[in-house]
Amino acid sequence: MPQNNQTSGSVSPELDAMTCDVIGAFLDSLAEGEDPGVVVCVEDANGARYEAVFTDDGEEACLSAANDFVAQHAAHGIPDEGVKRIERYAIACTGCVDIDGAYANAVLVSFYERGLESGYSAYVLFDGMGEGDNFMWSDPEPAGEEPAIF
Repeated sequence: MPQNNQTSGSVSPELDAMTCDVIGAFLDSLAEGEDPGVVVCVEDANGARYEAVFTDDGEEACLSAANDFVAQHAAHGIPDEGVKRIERYAIACTGCVDIDGAYANAVLVSFYERGLESGYSAYVLFDGMGEGDNFMWSDPEPAGEEPAIF
């Protein structure tokens, strides 16, 4: 993922690191055969993070709940968890992407931070869920811009 600062419209090193951490934990769960559901990670300007997992409903309902969670806490953070106003977020889930006319399993991630013109998305292809050391994944690939939640 690109790294720079918000004034140039590029992803900051802080957002890049947080998004990569979310993807890494997600891939670890998949390698062990666990479906992590929909994961949202938020961070304030001081680097305090909070992660929430949504698994009780279907994927669309969980994605909606994750988006609502970010929108609800954007301005005031999560005071009980020591997170102030949310500066950046990443939301990850599993899905499929079309690669040359065939669908492939992927971790899909949306991410944004204050100061960017839009949100962004990326995907990481994977194969071999639950196969531990035989689990395979690709490098993250950009998937385009998307509307930011806040």
